[in-house]
Amino acid sequence: MSKTVGVWLAIAFIFLGGTLVWFGAKYAQRSSSGNSPEIDREYVKLPADSSQPWLKDFTLTERSGKQVGTKDLAGKVYVTSFFFSSCPGSCIRQNEKVKEIQSQFGKQGVQFVSITCDPDIDSPVRLREYAAKLQADPKEWWFLTGDLTYIRRIAAEIFQIAMDKQTHSEKLFVTDKWGNIRGFYAWNDLAEVTALKASHTKLLAETSPPADLEKPASTATEPTE
Repeated sequence: MSKTVGVWLAIAFIFLGGTLVWFGAKYAQRSSSGNSPEIDREYVKLPADSSQPWLKDFTLTERSGKQVGTKDLAGKVYVTSFFFSSCPGSCIRQNEKVKEIQSQFGKQGVQFVSITCDPDIDSPVRLREYAAKLQADPKEWWFLTGDLTYIRRIAAEIFQIAMDKQTHSEKLFVTDKWGNIRGFYAWNDLAEVTALKASHTKLLAETSPPADLEKPASTATEPTE
């Protein structure tokens, strides 16, 4: 091998190594955020031998220690999101946006529901501390925890998104007074947040579910065997 070829090979290896380091850093950064743009296209399956029907309702533990769920939300317009308290940045920004929306619509009757995807850490006590930092109204904004497997099922079977420990969607899910999911919106997109607020005004004014109600458009694929 000539000296010139050896030099060029060495340069190529250095460039390749730097590229791999850059991609590794980008992946680590995305993973640490707790959010993945691809996660909406996946499903969590029920166990193959499961005889359980897919969930239509849920009950979890609120930061107060009280058991609450969809039965308590009947007749209310509500917004559901997923987060975890130890998230280094994006969850905080997400919940600051939720607080902005809650401050505008909470008194009008919209309920806000934030479900942790790290229940091993997010006990009711920890959630109380987290909610206190946000000055979250305990009546208008719930912070819920429970069993991780059960929460994964809630995400997959009710909201049709995949979720795992410290990994969640960035969507805010809007449910009407009759328990129908009427839309989902990215908290970090101004146009979508504007559309979400407009949906609140519309859904709060409804006195009966639309006869032609359609399933909201989704980026998720249908579940497969």
